[in-house]
Amino acid sequence: MITKHNHAESCNHHHHSGHHHGIESHLHDDVLVCSGKRDIIGDLETIKLNLVGEVKILANWIQETGGIIGHVKALVERDFPVTMISTTGDDVTIKEMTGSTVKVSVVAIVFNMNAQRLECRIASLFDALQKQTDL
Repeated sequence: MITKHNHAESCNHHHHSGHHHGIESHLHDDVLVCSGKRDIIGDLETIKLNLVGEVKILANWIQETGGIIGHVKALVERDFPVTMISTTGDDVTIKEMTGSTVKVSVVAIVFNMNAQRLECRIASLFDALQKQTDL
């Protein structure tokens, strides 16, 4: 697994302990597989719409920097609504709770690409997605 990152490259996102939090890369033969997950707070439909644009931007960036795309995909998940069933010994109460956290995963399977640059770009995608959602 490749987790070290050279910060000499332009990288304007949050990182922890010398690597991109939640983003991993590994090589399989000549194929680089880079994947990341982040919780984004916001409206589900807005996140999905903005993610479509961000995936297109990522694909263009990969091609413009000389990479060859095998596959780029994103997954959007929600754990809500959650139903809580509780009792204090008498009646049973059922309460449905909603939330605004959406789990977003991105996987890029590419050829001819630097792992650290791709990790940085995916981290930037997540940062941009959260900023767009905050508007």
